[in-house]
Amino acid sequence: MRKTSNRDSATFVESQTPFKANNLSGDFENGCFVVRSYKHYPIFIYKGGQWYENNNSYSVSTAKQMTQCSYYIRANAIKKNTEELRAMINEGKKDDSSLKFMKAFLKLGEITSDKNETLADKVRYKEKIVFATMRANIPQWETPRDWNTISNEDKLKRLTKLEKVI
Repeated sequence: MRKTSNRDSATFVESQTPFKANNLSGDFENGCFVVRSYKHYPIFIYKGGQWYENNNSYSVSTAKQMTQCSYYIRANAIKKNTEELRAMINEGKKDDSSLKFMKAFLKLGEITSDKNETLADKVRYKEKIVFATMRANIPQWETPRDWNTISNEDKLKRLTKLEKVI
């Protein structure tokens, strides 16, 4: 997980890249990207191609965090209360057979892969499985904006992190 400042967290939030700042963090939970204040209070979540914003009242420091991390997303976020956001996060805990199949195929690829397989080949295999599953489950899903600009090492780290989340 990358460390950053609250002020610079907006780019991590927009790209849904896990991060930790000063009492502000973002990470994947049950199929959602969740931005939390003080480790427990969900302030933004990204689910199904849509951002959601917590509209409950909060402290001055949390309000400031919300402003700092949401430059790029807040205008289009749908407002929900804390309980609704938590319910949306917990919905992801339900078993999804397509995610189980995705995980099984990713494991199968590891087991059957050639020892001389290149990093690019590993990334290509995992990318094909993961992206197809995402498109099948989330019709509006798009490849991350920075995907074609990051290294294969970073791609593999993200894809491996996704395996651990599922």
